[in-house]
Amino acid sequence: MFGKDVLFGKYRLCRKLGSGRSGTVYLTYHVELEEYRALKIVPKTMSDYDTFRKEALFLKTLRHPGIPIVYDLEEDSENSYLIEEYLEGESLYALVKRLGVLSIETAADIGIQVCRLIQFMNSAENPILYLDLQPKNLIICGETVRLTDFDHAQYETDVKSFGERYGTAGFAAPEQYSGEPLDCRTDVYAIGALLYYMCQGMPPGRKPDCGKLGDSREFGRIVRGCMAPKKEERYQAAADVEAALADFKAGISNEHAIKSQIIIFAGTKPGIGTTHAALGMSDFLIRSGHMTLYQEEYDTNTVRSLARSKGVRADSFGVYHIGCLNIRPYYGSSVRMPYLYFPIIIKDMGTSWKQAARLPEAGLFVLVCGGKWWELDETVNTARKLHGSQNVLLLFNHMTEDFKLSLPEDIRALPRLYLPFFPNPLKENRDADACFREIKERGAKGKQKCGKRSWFGRIMEGKAD
Repeated sequence: MFGKDVLFGKYRLCRKLGSGRSGTVYLTYHVELEEYRALKIVPKTMSDYDTFRKEALFLKTLRHPGIPIVYDLEEDSENSYLIEEYLEGESLYALVKRLGVLSIETAADIGIQVCRLIQFMNSAENPILYLDLQPKNLIICGETVRLTDFDHAQYETDVKSFGERYGTAGFAAPEQYSGEPLDCRTDVYAIGALLYYMCQGMPPGRKPDCGKLGDSREFGRIVRGCMAPKKEERYQAAADVEAALADFKAGISNEHAIKSQIIIFAGTKPGIGTTHAALGMSDFLIRSGHMTLYQEEYDTNTVRSLARSKGVRADSFGVYHIGCLNIRPYYGSSVRMPYLYFPIIIKDMGTSWKQAARLPEAGLFVLVCGGKWWELDETVNTARKLHGSQNVLLLFNHMTEDFKLSLPEDIRALPRLYLPFFPNPLKENRDADACFREIKERGAKGKQKCGKRSWFGRIMEGKAD
């Protein structure tokens, strides 16, 4: 079937993307325009067929960057076919499942975009209520949030005549079950439930504790203002929630910053084992419960060769998943890859850092060194260049702690560790793990100038937002 059938003379079916209560969605290829589209096939015998037709008409009238474009609506004797923009991204549900919880700034960023989408619909000439705002209906496409699945949406003037709109348990407002009139404040309730979900990793119960979400009482106050049981006590519009989130984000403290925390692995010379050590550290952190991305920072074929040997292809974010590792190869400075958040990123710079105009900011700079007598001068000279400019740790590769090393007095205070030989960086090794645990603990000791534990330190300890 796939790759051969061309529907309506222009849409070639590629693969099945998923199935839902209202039909099956396929990835299709427009053979004339050479573009991918999503095609939803809905049987005319489906009991809720009229709802599908209404959804298609909704989408054809809506033009917003966060709403997929409807290109066509076709039918034959058995089915109707909705052809719309293909969204390549990750659902909010999958993102939270992958990371456990999101930081409050990430939740605020996503929440602001959701508010704009809902306000756009609620403020139409004939207001549209979405009525099923939940994590599986939101797709994170790079840095843009897109809204899908409009089969519960309804014009506010018609909402009574089309029967109940229960929504998704845990995200639907109380009035969706009590039979009270629905209005834009019904969607506001669901915005609060989404904010709660992003920070807690689970939907709110009947009486959610919103006192302190993401370690912030102010954020909890915003969620509580959305989810008040009585509509009169909620924010009265999505625009009001957006304004509150924008004010919150403007005043947010540095300790809640969501930028990924960086550990750089750099070598004193080629062939010193920097990549081996960086992959081993990435594998250790993931096994320790820290979502980590290994990222190549210079032009090498290592990751692609490894992927070919394992028969693995990159996902839509350019990341290879090999074993438990998440690995993004070097794509070149001119290629802009989609944004993908990981709390920790291991950057493997090899020796390319020596040619860089300036080093990227990092919570920890691990300099991989050789311990042989003929390698000592290179180690000393390199360490002197870095001393004082970065949080530097010297990692002597293929060594044991009984190795005696004498460093000049000016760099003697730099912390040093000894990484024993371990053949496979993708496999647990007790001796290597002991060294990686020390690196993790060194990172956790990082402090801000004010003396408080840094965000990097807290995330390495497993206590960050």
